[in-house]
Amino acid sequence: HGEVRVARQVSHPNVCRVYDIGEADGLPFISMEYIDGEDLASLLQRIGRLPSDKALETARKICAGLAAAHDKGVIHRDLKPQNIMLNKRGEVVIMDFGLAAVADSLTGQEARHGTPAYMSPEQLKGSEVTARSDIFALGLVLYELFTGKRPFEAKTMQSMIDMQESRQFSSMTSLVSDVDPAVE
Repeated sequence: HGEVRVARQVSHPNVCRVYDIGEADGLPFISMEYIDGEDLASLLQRIGRLPSDKALETARKICAGLAAAHDKGVIHRDLKPQNIMLNKRGEVVIMDFGLAAVADSLTGQEARHGTPAYMSPEQLKGSEVTARSDIFALGLVLYELFTGKRPFEAKTMQSMIDMQESRQFSSMTSLVSDVDPAVE
């Protein structure tokens, strides 16, 4: 019910529309827009990375969808390539607002919900989650979109925090020669 309540607040072409919640045979279900396409994670795994022009177009649409959510006070909290769909016409749609919240900030155990590889340092520590945390995740997604690689690969939460805080990752242009330095 919470996911539907939060997701219905955002109406934008780059955000999946959630219509209603119901129940069938005692099991709850959510009715939402059908996206005929592939999630960004699968696409990147299949092709490596998007060509620079397509990556730039996709990045703009992800940013527009996330901005629409933030304009309504919605924090996604789990922005990652698996939650971004590209339909067969090339449109970009942010999905899965299951962890989203309407708040200025979340703290404590509530803050730690999400996918560690795409969490901001403050989210990993459980200190605070705001729209800025989504912006950090967006940066990680965009890095992967343009390079085909994650900026941080860690086996433990602590090593992920350490890598993020030290900001030790390869520049985009060192990995991909045709990335516009302005994008980086």
